[in-house]
Amino acid sequence: MVSVSLEEVYDLVKSLSKSEKRFFKLTASTEEHSGVIARLFDELEKATSFDESKLVKLSKQKHKTLSHKDILQLTYEVILKSQRTFYAESITGYRIKDEISNLRNLFDKAQYKQCRKMLNKLKEEAYADESFHFILEIISIEKQLLDIENKFGNISKSLDDLIKEEQLLIDKSKNIGEYAQSFSKLNYLVRENMVAKTMKELETYDKLLNSSLFKNTDKCTSKKAEVLYHHIRALCFSKKRDNTMRQSEFKSMVALMDKNPFLINEYPKRYLSGINNILSVEIEQARYATAEKLIDEFIGLKKHPAFNTTDLQLKIFTSTSNAQLLIYTDGGRTDKAIPVVKYINEQIELYKDKINKEELLIFYYNFTSLYIYSQKYTEASKYLNLLLSANDTNLRQDLQCFSRLQNIILHYELAKIPELKYLLITTRDFYKNQKYQFKIEKLILDIFEELIESEDTDNIWSKSHKLIKELTNDPYEKIANYYFDFLAYTESKTTGKKIGEIIFEKVSPNWKK
Repeated sequence: MVSVSLEEVYDLVKSLSKSEKRFFKLTASTEEHSGVIARLFDELEKATSFDESKLVKLSKQKHKTLSHKDILQLTYEVILKSQRTFYAESITGYRIKDEISNLRNLFDKAQYKQCRKMLNKLKEEAYADESFHFILEIISIEKQLLDIENKFGNISKSLDDLIKEEQLLIDKSKNIGEYAQSFSKLNYLVRENMVAKTMKELETYDKLLNSSLFKNTDKCTSKKAEVLYHHIRALCFSKKRDNTMRQSEFKSMVALMDKNPFLINEYPKRYLSGINNILSVEIEQARYATAEKLIDEFIGLKKHPAFNTTDLQLKIFTSTSNAQLLIYTDGGRTDKAIPVVKYINEQIELYKDKINKEELLIFYYNFTSLYIYSQKYTEASKYLNLLLSANDTNLRQDLQCFSRLQNIILHYELAKIPELKYLLITTRDFYKNQKYQFKIEKLILDIFEELIESEDTDNIWSKSHKLIKELTNDPYEKIANYYFDFLAYTESKTTGKKIGEIIFEKVSPNWKK
């Protein structure tokens, strides 16, 4: 195993749940060096933060045969061993692997009747879970068993039957592979270009939807393939901004997985993605009352055993927290969104490096929008600077674009006019490197260039509001307003009202449905 540092052992200890810690202590008690392992674990468990100088001093226990490095390594390995054992019963793959080992042992011991009995039962279970690669392993044992049974005159099936069964399983695996490959290509395309800005960009998705694999489920030879089928179609419709079909496909995927729980265990992230997208459509369609109920149900998934890992618990946290933030921000209830920001920041501090950079960018972008809508521009600048300091243009290029427009708005509102002039130039340069640009993005730059050169700001704001209103009638340009409500912003400049108030006046009926 690769050598580990004290910090890595500390992080692993801190990631364990109470029940996992209890199970570790039981496992460690059976190990040769249980005392030294338990002492290090207890010290790391009690520590409230990683203070290397303090923890190194505590963890450098004297031992006749083990060095400090050996103790770290041993503790790390025992934690991983306890985790494997802890989840062995709940994770199908672990259990089937053990059962296959049992099959081989029974065969080697010439316990052929017991071997056949166990093999038939295990094979039935593996088929129920569509564990095709495990079934192929089982068949390899069954071929040997069949040869022995034939010699005893027990002819239940022929070798030809097994070969045909094996080929069918290989075909099913290939079919899943085809859909998985299509998903990987689509996912790369989506991440490369988060927002489709022209009809031409949608041609790739139309082509995929019209291909033989995705016209209907006839080509799916397993439920696993069908999950991928719905997920891929849903992503295509998402890019096409067809929220009706996007939600329909995700609902079909989630319903299929609910009916076949092994699919949730196999694809827990896909299941959470499906729930998250169903929720996102409700928010985008401004059905806030329904969205609130879905968020509560989503949070309830934390108790589901399939999502009992730090990674998946984090996914539930980031998805539901962003959803809560969005319904209050986009729904004009900015007063209710502020406590959500506080909670999210507390969780970010708690999870520290476990929340990936992309999730942080999304949080900071949404925080910035919230504080602009609340006219708390200094607070908005704080979070926008955190977003821009990440300086990673490979992540969420859509947010990279719109955060620059937020930056222009904030410079204007904070009366940083000299800096704003320079910022407009650099932002123009930034957009030159973008493949496509929303008309509304170009218009925002034009508006602020005109504002800093003119004293007749009232007329400019009035004219700008009308132009943006016209643009939002275009379905492609309307997408830009989902990222930031430019229409409400320009209206606030002509009426003197807060953006949040303007939004709430428009969508208040949606909170009652």
